[in-house]
Amino acid sequence: MGTVHTIENHLTAISRTIRRVLVSYSERQNIQKKRKLIDKVSLTETQKQEIKEFFRKNYGKSLSTAWHRLYQSYTGIYCKDYFPEILFSTRLEPKLNPYREAEILGDKSFLPLLFSGIEGLHIPQTYLSCVKGIYRNGNNALLSPAEAYMSLFDRGKCVVKKTIDTSSGRDVQICNFVGGQDIGSSLAVREVLEKFGNNFVVQELIHQADVLATLNPSSVNTFRVITYILDDRIHICPIALRLGRSSSDRDNIHYGGVCIGINADGTVKKEAFSEQGEHFVFHPDTKLKFSGYNIGGGNLTRIKETVLKMHANLPYLGILSWDLSLDTEGAVVLIEVNTTGQRAWFCQMVNGESLFGENTGKMLQLIRK
Repeated sequence: MGTVHTIENHLTAISRTIRRVLVSYSERQNIQKKRKLIDKVSLTETQKQEIKEFFRKNYGKSLSTAWHRLYQSYTGIYCKDYFPEILFSTRLEPKLNPYREAEILGDKSFLPLLFSGIEGLHIPQTYLSCVKGIYRNGNNALLSPAEAYMSLFDRGKCVVKKTIDTSSGRDVQICNFVGGQDIGSSLAVREVLEKFGNNFVVQELIHQADVLATLNPSSVNTFRVITYILDDRIHICPIALRLGRSSSDRDNIHYGGVCIGINADGTVKKEAFSEQGEHFVFHPDTKLKFSGYNIGGGNLTRIKETVLKMHANLPYLGILSWDLSLDTEGAVVLIEVNTTGQRAWFCQMVNGESLFGENTGKMLQLIRK
């Protein structure tokens, strides 16, 4: 058995290395696509040296300043301790979240099992789930495919989404099942579900709070809140709010949405941004002015208190990215938790703040070269 374990460990190490190389290549490709934004920012010699010294001291080597210039290109705010995406995705996340465990715990169908019972938290009701091709109803009783299709025959409006290997809102569909058919796509229940493969969930459609719907009513607008464990405490990173646009039913920035930072008092920042670096002082569709708009300090406090409780339920993973909304009753809605493939860039780019603030040095030391 010792030989088997040794071989398994070697294969696991090889797999991690391959994954890191592939992710690193992807990150370098992504940043090249944003070269125009990067080239708009010129750092002073003092700033360049400050960044290099900070990373050399804490990470053991200096890095290209391209990531810092990219983040600065949105808000114009210089920050020596922005956390580069390439270090986040290739070094930090793999260290804090072992991949196999993170992949399992990131399955969206497990959310009720992991977080039910947290006061003030609304987890969308599950109507149907499919795990590795096995259908279950909302009470986790197994169903045949025919029973599963019939359970949605006249379900009405609901959300269908993949539970693993998801990508920026592209694996989500809002449906309205009437008479065994989705009204929007004219596809039968079976045809809709087959598009989602063997791992998906069908849930209730959330009705968001007016304070979010006023900003953009076409999509459920979500807060991205990143939490991490350091020195036996759970910390919260700068919070971003994602808003849909152009009547889209999705708010993801990769899907054409805009993103804006949130101040400590619950007001939003004065400008929102698209991924391409467009600046908006008004929402491009609703024309609502961002400056001074207040989400509500009480709402922000509830969101923070809720993520701390949720992460405490999942301490095995050291960093988590939560997508949350607010419902019409004022409860915090858990849309999903991201355990792998998380992103460090847009929370920094819209807030003009380092992801880890005063803890950046310690986070770099965790992955020090």
